[in-house]
Amino acid sequence: MFSKVGSVLVIGGGIAGIQASLDLADSGYFVYLIEKAAFIGGKAAQLDKTYPVNDCPFCIRSNKHMECISHTNIKILTLSEVKDIKGSSGDFEATIIQHPRYVDIDKCTNCGLCAERCPEEANDEFNEGLGKRKAIYLEYPEAAPNSYAVDRENCLHFTKAGCNICKEACIEKAINFEQKEQNISLNVGSIIFAAGFDSIIPPYYDYDKLPNVITSMEFERIHSLNGPYGGHLIRPSDRKEPKNIAWLQCIGSRDIYHNYCSSVCCMYAIKQATLAKQSSKMLNATIF
Repeated sequence: MFSKVGSVLVIGGGIAGIQASLDLADSGYFVYLIEKAAFIGGKAAQLDKTYPVNDCPFCIRSNKHMECISHTNIKILTLSEVKDIKGSSGDFEATIIQHPRYVDIDKCTNCGLCAERCPEEANDEFNEGLGKRKAIYLEYPEAAPNSYAVDRENCLHFTKAGCNICKEACIEKAINFEQKEQNISLNVGSIIFAAGFDSIIPPYYDYDKLPNVITSMEFERIHSLNGPYGGHLIRPSDRKEPKNIAWLQCIGSRDIYHNYCSSVCCMYAIKQATLAKQSSKMLNATIF
């Protein structure tokens, strides 16, 4: 059991969870930051620019990630999920399941040789499925932890038994397919939920049939310099520059299922339309 008097459990390693962890840690609290994915950063890490001044998010996320990773009052547990919480305010006991990464973070030098040699590809979730990545991968160059991770669901070592190409390629011997799932018990005084969000997949507008009907997060990756198209504003269907783009707002809100306002999409659509116009002066951008 990990034990730390006055410690705080932060559930969710997106930008909200990262900032909450840093604020608490700087105030003297010890923080356990739990993230279910292999890397922290969440949706904010996928953004091309941040509103309202269109800052490049690389500097922001890189600085925040490094602060979080290096802070002596923060322990990060990636690939981890909360199994159970018992107790009451001031005295909680949380049971955490940590899934294996199959890569030793302390040994991995981020050389990329493992991914270069890996023969298996999978959909790249960081790029919203618009590109491919290897079964052993680093989400993006400055990802934190800055260590590769094995995607068990697609790795040939597990799906077809026996592939050790990446392990044999690793000079530092950082890859260990014998890593096991761990149950970790944490005693904390407070818990913060910063669980983040997922993009809605609309059952209408022929999103699942028409490749050029995309979500706002897909637009972010298309327009990003480190995205699948190198920052070129092109259509997924034919890789040609669009002449007209329409932004539809309130998708997934202000309807019979969710009658609330998202409070995000108005200014978000303006940001994206502005960026699109900067990329293509002749583009017709319309916001509905």
